[in-house]
Amino acid sequence: MRSQVESGAELFARLNGKPSLRGLDDTLFLEGPGNTDTIEINGEHSTGKTLLLSRLVAKCILPDYNGTVRIKGCSASVVLINTDHHFQVSQLIEIMTNIVNVAYATPFTFDTINSDIDKINAVRNSLRNLRIIDCYSSEQFRLTLRTLDDLFLSNAGIALLAIDSITAYYWQDRENCVISIDSYVSKLLRLVKMHTNRFNVTTIYTKLPASVDNCKGKQLMANHSANTIEYKIHLRKIHGSQNFTCILETGQSSKRMRYSILSSGIKWLADQGEG
Repeated sequence: MRSQVESGAELFARLNGKPSLRGLDDTLFLEGPGNTDTIEINGEHSTGKTLLLSRLVAKCILPDYNGTVRIKGCSASVVLINTDHHFQVSQLIEIMTNIVNVAYATPFTFDTINSDIDKINAVRNSLRNLRIIDCYSSEQFRLTLRTLDDLFLSNAGIALLAIDSITAYYWQDRENCVISIDSYVSKLLRLVKMHTNRFNVTTIYTKLPASVDNCKGKQLMANHSANTIEYKIHLRKIHGSQNFTCILETGQSSKRMRYSILSSGIKWLADQGEG
């Protein structure tokens, strides 16, 4: 059992000021997310779960400013646990490049001589803030979760843990249909939050919707107080349309948005509604 007495290094890593994730996505999070918050992205296949996660990772690792140009990134480090292997660095770079190009296209960007080099360097340098851990089995995934402390200690700038996806090994792990997807995720989140709460790290993960498990067996008892999910993002295909709908649920309200999926990532559309 791990000692409950903190070393000096642990105390420093836990209390050292983390980069703020405010402004991570103004459409989704007006005031957050905050340190230690948990964000769930769920939806069927091909609804853009990994794309949305990639967009949030891109904003997290990009700088606030690149020289005099405002990028509106968070200048934070990210650990991404890649279990489904849908996440692609090439797609992340395309999303980052699009964000940087939009920032440099503002009317107040005057320096055009070296802007192309500056944009390339902004993306390249920001990629150093990302550490990707590939997992190929349930055992490897759980071992990675148990050793998160070591990862967080190695870089006090880590502000976000991203998991794509937390349900990758659900079908492999469940036995005789005795555990639902939500109970399975709750059990894994207890392990994750043991580490992220100590080091003030925000968690974001993708998962399949609960409707796919068809599990009518026993539900595991979940410690809901330890597994609070501050933001639940439901992604759904709109029948008869090329667009999609996103429902954002928090403890106080819900918000509905439409989006489209482009080569450069997810694009929010104009009409929105509060629930």
